[in-house]
Amino acid sequence: AGCEPGVTLADELAEALRLPTANGTELTNARKDKAAMQERLRECGVPAAEQLLSSSKQELLEWARARKQWPLVAKPTGSSGSDGVFFCQDEADVAWAADELVGKTNPNGNVNSQIVLQEFLRGTEYIVDTVSFEGRHVCVAMWVYSKRRGTPWNPNCIISESNRLLPAHGEVQEQLVDYVFRVLSAVGLRYGPCHTEVMLTPRGPILVEVNARLHGLQGPKLIGMATGTSKAAYAVDALAGGGERFGERYGASKGERWLYPLQKQCLQMVLISPVSGYLRKSISKAIEAMQLPSVVEVLPSVQKGQFLRASCDLNTAAGYVLMVHKSEEQMWADYRRIRDAENDGCLYVVSPEPLPDSPPASPRLQGAASEPS
Repeated sequence: AGCEPGVTLADELAEALRLPTANGTELTNARKDKAAMQERLRECGVPAAEQLLSSSKQELLEWARARKQWPLVAKPTGSSGSDGVFFCQDEADVAWAADELVGKTNPNGNVNSQIVLQEFLRGTEYIVDTVSFEGRHVCVAMWVYSKRRGTPWNPNCIISESNRLLPAHGEVQEQLVDYVFRVLSAVGLRYGPCHTEVMLTPRGPILVEVNARLHGLQGPKLIGMATGTSKAAYAVDALAGGGERFGERYGASKGERWLYPLQKQCLQMVLISPVSGYLRKSISKAIEAMQLPSVVEVLPSVQKGQFLRASCDLNTAAGYVLMVHKSEEQMWADYRRIRDAENDGCLYVVSPEPLPDSPPASPRLQGAASEPS
């Protein structure tokens, strides 16, 4: 699948058409539902997060009370990105999260009939992008997340700040790849792209979520700019021509581990607005005026004259900045310049009232920040 809403349909179509590259529908839920995937891992002996799935606020509170370990994370089972993910410090937070989530429609158009309450995984979060053919998995990119737990305007939110592409080799990378390959086999992902988020905890890697699709936002494009081959191109190699080219190019036919070449430093920055209001100045023009060497593209989710919300998750991000450069030092210097502009109030100039002749909100732009990572 290319994006989250297409995951189930892609499985159903491939099975109905009897495609040789079908993953089947028997384990679709384990590749889609955030609670079901953890239970599937437990069944297969793969380390997983402790959790409770329920629609009952009372059951959720009783489980949290009996566990006596805080914090906890509450989230819908089928949303995307960080939508509806709440950081719960106590029982009051759990009750509030249940009231906010159960029965509500998420950005994918699905009603949250239940929510999952999970242990808080302490550690560093990573993304592992893979492509598979006949159950042979190839890692095409690994990223490290930077996330912020709580903001002055929303203390219970968990918001992504950036994700950075890592070199293919290293002790941490080997741990992540070994674990993710076990996860993919457990959830029945035999063909196509996958985007897996993992927390490296004191007890080892633990799954955050499997996404049986391409990397969202501009991930595939950035992988191509930094390594020379986009994730979409890897997927085409795997799914076209019987997979022979895929096996030959990336060592999958010989059981060898592919190490993608990292030619440039790469960062996907999430723009975080601390204010709400009607935008008086263009975000993209403000960043472009800084003339930052590593910035290759600015993707605002809101245009001048449209309403900007204070950011609390990926769906309310003010946009994204794609950064690619040979120098890691230059890339981080540019990153800090943009964050300083956010914090100084220079980047988001807003008004409580609509501007004269404000343009209508574009459906394309409204969705720019809602694509999962």
